[in-house]
Amino acid sequence: MLQEKCPKCGKPLAIRLGKRGNFIGCTGYPDCDYTRDISETKQTAPEPEIISGRTCPKCGSPLQIKIGRYGKFIGCSNYPNCKYIEPLVKPEDTKIRCPKCGKGTLLKRRSRRNKIFYSCSEYPKCKYAIWNEPIAEKCPKCGWPILTIKTTKKSGTQKVCPQQDCDYAE
Repeated sequence: MLQEKCPKCGKPLAIRLGKRGNFIGCTGYPDCDYTRDISETKQTAPEPEIISGRTCPKCGSPLQIKIGRYGKFIGCSNYPNCKYIEPLVKPEDTKIRCPKCGKGTLLKRRSRRNKIFYSCSEYPKCKYAIWNEPIAEKCPKCGWPILTIKTTKKSGTQKVCPQQDCDYAE
């Protein structure tokens, strides 16, 4: 709680956490809807940085480095008319063929919570994804084209089949 009183209703103000970060809000919510920015000086969002020499493949407008809910990304300057986006850091290619579609390769990506996972490069056509690191070895038990390396406290590091109905582990 802050020492200040709400200018609308007189109840104390508190620092709250919202989907866009911290803000100051009235403790009398929902009866009182008073809110304000945590810093009085922060009036506008920082200007997006334009990437020189790069244009949007969809509309030809310049690309910008923008800040979103989950960090920085590259987006089209013609937003909202063009909604082209790409990650700031390109996913690393493992060069292992996708076992589900056979067309794409598995890419090393990061989730919103910054956890590493591996998914098909043909997404959204192929939605194959796994959490453990894949290796290009065929499962001797069920014949699935890849195995994964799984590390646990109980069993240590093992090669396991990613198929749920197969219990192969080495």
